[in-house]
Amino acid sequence: MTSVITRRTAQLCLAGLVAVTSMCMGSSAFAVGMAEPGSCADGGACQVGDTGPGGGVVFFDAGSKQAWGRYLEVAPSGWSGTPSDPFATWCAEGKVGFTTRVRTGTALGSGAANTSAIVKACGSASAAGVAAAYGGGGKADWYLPSKDEVNTLFRKRSAVGGIPAKSLWSSSQSSHYATYAWGQLLVSEGRYIGSYKGYDGMVRPIRAF
Repeated sequence: MTSVITRRTAQLCLAGLVAVTSMCMGSSAFAVGMAEPGSCADGGACQVGDTGPGGGVVFFDAGSKQAWGRYLEVAPSGWSGTPSDPFATWCAEGKVGFTTRVRTGTALGSGAANTSAIVKACGSASAAGVAAAYGGGGKADWYLPSKDEVNTLFRKRSAVGGIPAKSLWSSSQSSHYATYAWGQLLVSEGRYIGSYKGYDGMVRPIRAF
């Protein structure tokens, strides 16, 4: 007979702390979920540094519900299956979005719309396409962060951990040249880089919820 064990019991089983071992053994037993009820990962309130519903790390709390959500979480180190973050161009030469300005924003919460616009203009091999293809936590709403979202990630890097001291692509088009987009040099706050779209830059997805 199939039996259902609670999230808490499943955690205790893994820790070897359940006295009734029959509850933990056998292929017929299954847990209803591993996230603790009420936790950030289970849809509860979150704090910076918590594990989010997508398995990433929460790095921003707006304090209340916004049009885009309330929290931002960043994909964990190794999210791509390799020890370091992958590299990709913002937009490859020959694509429509390379010489044409892609309509993007810079504010918190604008990264998702930016990502959709970039993928449409530059294809799935772009930095935005690589970020959007990530499915951590079974979520399909990961995206390349906007300029302000990357800068916020930089400011919270000590709480998040695993953020490389290198430049990350943002999803914001540069205001100076059509062939440039904003990157963020993660060594000094506010030090943005107007980078050539054909440059291979690092990619780290985030999501809002």
